[in-house]
Amino acid sequence: MNNQEKLSLGSKIIIIDRAIGNILDLFSNTFLSAYFYKLTQDNMIYISVYYIIVWIIATIGALLVGNYIKRKNKVVLYRYGILINSLFIILIICLKEEILNYVWLMAIIYGMSVATTGFPFNMMESELVSEKERTKYIGYRHVVGKSAQVIAPIFLGAYITITSYQIAAILVLVFSIIRLINSCFMRNVNIVKEKMDLKKFIRAVKNKKQYPIKDIFIIEFLKGVTVNGVLEKIIALLIIYEVQTELNLGIWSSIFSICMIFAMMIFAKKYNKYKSKNLLTICSFSIITSFFLLLMSINLTTIIIYNIVYYVFIKIMYSITEINLFDYSNRQPFGKELNVEYFIFREIFLNIGRMLGYAILLIIGFTHNLEYLKIFFLCMTIALIIIIRISKKINTKEIKQ
Repeated sequence: MNNQEKLSLGSKIIIIDRAIGNILDLFSNTFLSAYFYKLTQDNMIYISVYYIIVWIIATIGALLVGNYIKRKNKVVLYRYGILINSLFIILIICLKEEILNYVWLMAIIYGMSVATTGFPFNMMESELVSEKERTKYIGYRHVVGKSAQVIAPIFLGAYITITSYQIAAILVLVFSIIRLINSCFMRNVNIVKEKMDLKKFIRAVKNKKQYPIKDIFIIEFLKGVTVNGVLEKIIALLIIYEVQTELNLGIWSSIFSICMIFAMMIFAKKYNKYKSKNLLTICSFSIITSFFLLLMSINLTTIIIYNIVYYVFIKIMYSITEINLFDYSNRQPFGKELNVEYFIFREIFLNIGRMLGYAILLIIGFTHNLEYLKIFFLCMTIALIIIIRISKKINTKEIKQ
């Protein structure tokens, strides 16, 4: 794979969108979770219930919008999703501390936003980014996105600490409008006449046994349990539990983002699928080591070490799985005819994993004992190691072909 391939205009527009989306996600996820956490006096139950509802609605939404995306304009649907997300932010502004009484409503609206932005975006990302520029795109997407998140966490954290979540939400709403404008430069690519056919996709997977589609979806499920779900929220909550203020949470988030930027810059320039086995082994060793440190004691030092491992080695592992996910989404017959079905199944496996992850957190929330988080991190570590083992298997098989 030629890592020196220049990025196309479509890829650059997608990267800009991702960077803005990272800022919105930072507010709608990390800081909003911290807001719930503080309003409920360190109770994880509200957060768990909120996200379980979000991912149920997002899964149902993906199934409902599948036909529209396949046969009509997915970019238009994506813009509707941005507007729904803007409504979500406006409600944060209006509800203030009363937001806890409307957790279910906020979860439904955010779930609808995810279904109408996240799902179409994944498909546009697959269509607009060619396989030959995939590694460079993944690397620079993380670099640009996290560069925005170096400044944004400190700024948002300080702004929230000085003012309030509601006033900060007004600023975030401006970024949502900018994202809507940027979407006007996106183009729709694959439009087909056939209706969505999940049974046809299942038959295609059975017939194309040389493609590791089942393994890829198992990875997506485990990513939903871990890195694409509850894990990032819980390590952010542990940080705010130790440092107390949103400003300190923002500072640490920025430091971790800087670590990730350097890691992703090296990854984008140096990653080679032929040498990925050794890289994944290093990721595995780092994850296990950081887990054992947490097992001995959950304190600020071990939490910081785990965050660094998360934002460097776990994110490298995540990037390798993303490359495989999108590479195979372009292979026939999944490249055009069954592309929607490919990503619907991806969303189903991913969101079921997310629901399971938050269900585990919900059970821990009822115990009101941080010591049970060690069991949580054990579950996360086992899932991450399985992801690494399957990723090694996929890459090894492709190298041999």
